[in-house]
Amino acid sequence: MEEYELDTFSDQIVHWLRDELATEQPRVSYSASRDFVSDEGADTQAAGLSEETDARPLVTVGILEIRPVDADDNWRLTVRVEDNVGVHLPEDGSVSDDPEEIDLNDFQIQFTANDNCTEFVNLRAETTAAKKKFDELFVDIVSDRHRGQAADKS
Repeated sequence: MEEYELDTFSDQIVHWLRDELATEQPRVSYSASRDFVSDEGADTQAAGLSEETDARPLVTVGILEIRPVDADDNWRLTVRVEDNVGVHLPEDGSVSDDPEEIDLNDFQIQFTANDNCTEFVNLRAETTAAKKKFDELFVDIVSDRHRGQAADKS
């Protein structure tokens, strides 16, 4: 399996995905999750923590995975967004030990609308043919094909 880093933004992918899912026959499916992880490499003093404390700064990690509906295409697009939460817990005051499934709307609000996040977009393709199939789809993602079709109908 080959992995490729892609030069695009999560908000563009989410925008495209929303439009794609609204079509009669979406070519992809998705899953999204949120996880809170301790930032072991963080400077605890910069975060306002003493070395004696057990608290660690947290990073909220959002993962959006997009897969083709046709399983024979054998690729997976992963958008990973990291948001440094700091020393506090999320608004609900607790975090799960396991990633929490969220919907696309929550992913967009929590991760793509936040300018303080770090994004990573990667493609994993099983074969050269799978990569080629994805490349055809990627043209639609970056060119905003759905918006163009809506404009043609006006």
